[in-house]
Amino acid sequence: MKQPSRSQKARKAFTAKLIAGIGGFAAAALSLGLSLYQARTAGEIATVAPGTSVDSGQWNVTLYSARVSSEMPDGSRIPDGKKALVVEAALENITEESSNLYRRTIRPDLADAPEPQFYLMRDRGTLWDLQPLMPEKIAVVWQVPASQKLPDRLSLTIAGTTYKAKDNLYAAPGWFPASDVAKVELPLSQQGAAQ
Repeated sequence: MKQPSRSQKARKAFTAKLIAGIGGFAAAALSLGLSLYQARTAGEIATVAPGTSVDSGQWNVTLYSARVSSEMPDGSRIPDGKKALVVEAALENITEESSNLYRRTIRPDLADAPEPQFYLMRDRGTLWDLQPLMPEKIAVVWQVPASQKLPDRLSLTIAGTTYKAKDNLYAAPGWFPASDVAKVELPLSQQGAAQ
């Protein structure tokens, strides 16, 4: 049996590396092409009227009003140098299990907006888990610097979630961030703001 020569081994190794390189380049080009296509075909986010219920996957969200306040919905004072941006809304968990994954569902279109706090309107308590199919009227509060200039009309984005029966890491079911599903513009009332 004849052993392959050094040049044949080198040619075979070069061919294998060349094919692997071409395959990697083709995969990268395909990925870039799909990303560009998705970015180009991504449509505008729908703008809905205040009081319109929006299905965001895991939640039904309805935004009603926005105001600036000098106190939190539970009656506590705002720290010096801050003011509360309060949005009144309704939130309904449309899944089968209690959940508290609503924190990033509503966000104001403001630079460097802090994490919001959620309060129940019925008893002014902190909202923790939201029970399935039991809509709650809530107040969503962002504490912003008192010196921050806020617009006359507050634009808010409602983020969507997608259910996956198996995630990519643990093959476990769950709700995962998707894309923004709607925008709502609310007149911003200055009543109750510190003067």
